[in-house]
Amino acid sequence: MAKSKLFTKRKPPSGSVPGTLSIDDSSPFPVMKLITFNEKEMEEITVEDPSLLEKHIFEKGRVNWIDVQGLGDEKTLRRLGEIFKLHPLALEDITNVPQIPKVEEYENGLFICLRMIRLEEKEVISEQVSFFVGETFVLTFQERYGDVFDPVRQRMRRGSTIRKLGNDFTVYALIDTIIDNYFPVLQETGSSLEALEDEMILKINKEKLQKLYELKHGLAELKRILWPTRDAIGQLARNENRYIDGKTALYFRDVYDHVIQSIDMLDLYRELASELMNVYLSSMSNRMNEIMKVLTIISTIFIPLSFVAGVYGMNFHFMPELELKWAYPIVLLAMVAIAGAMLYFFHKKGWFRKD
Repeated sequence: MAKSKLFTKRKPPSGSVPGTLSIDDSSPFPVMKLITFNEKEMEEITVEDPSLLEKHIFEKGRVNWIDVQGLGDEKTLRRLGEIFKLHPLALEDITNVPQIPKVEEYENGLFICLRMIRLEEKEVISEQVSFFVGETFVLTFQERYGDVFDPVRQRMRRGSTIRKLGNDFTVYALIDTIIDNYFPVLQETGSSLEALEDEMILKINKEKLQKLYELKHGLAELKRILWPTRDAIGQLARNENRYIDGKTALYFRDVYDHVIQSIDMLDLYRELASELMNVYLSSMSNRMNEIMKVLTIISTIFIPLSFVAGVYGMNFHFMPELELKWAYPIVLLAMVAIAGAMLYFFHKKGWFRKD
């Protein structure tokens, strides 16, 4: 799982007026696509001028999904805010990303903020998706181009149940797709942890520790996303607003169950990551103990040798042994014998065995 910045957030300067937009210069220019449909027909339109949306979105008897990909132009975003009568605080939350997943009801619409995560070549891509649900439209904002909504678009083209129901069911289908894409990310993280566990059994080094830290960091970010997502989806499942029909709220209960399953998987992998960290620390502690054991054995062997060398190194005039012809080799042999005897003793005690 790729490492990503956890607490980086774009926000206006301190003391700014509520509703101030914070536009990132690196954000792509907004691309707007309208999908308008009912049970009998469907039309897909790429919109270049937001003003052209006004003649479509307030037509009753149709569902109008306006998808905006890219948040790089303040003028376009403010124009959309005027057309759809978005509350300034909702528009601020759309651009000042990332926000905590949440659901807020305004006088003229329901605002939903979630995190969309997906895998691209084993790299985790995370971005904010904001929904604004009105009486005749569903408006979505994404940070960049590309999403996970193609299966929903295909179902719309085939004339599935989505075409027969209202705005709220379209919102359900989109949110359900977002939540379902949490599972591949969690499974990839779990696979990486299990592979790392097998590697750490064979050998532990700094590279594996770095990889473990990155995985733990990713799990922390997923926790930061999933816990407030649970509360947001739970609010939709309880049907606490006038924009979600009671029948659709039943479907949101299923989405809520998926979020709970994701949290259970997340907790399992976080425990595994913590266990691997304990394995690493225990391994380092055992390695240090082995080093200290070797140093202790060496020091112990040299205690009697140092004593012998100290005795015969004293500068006394009368030391009969010093006059013997073979005194020097005898002392050396005695010191070697002492060291050998101690090594044999340590070996018999099992002090050289690795536990």
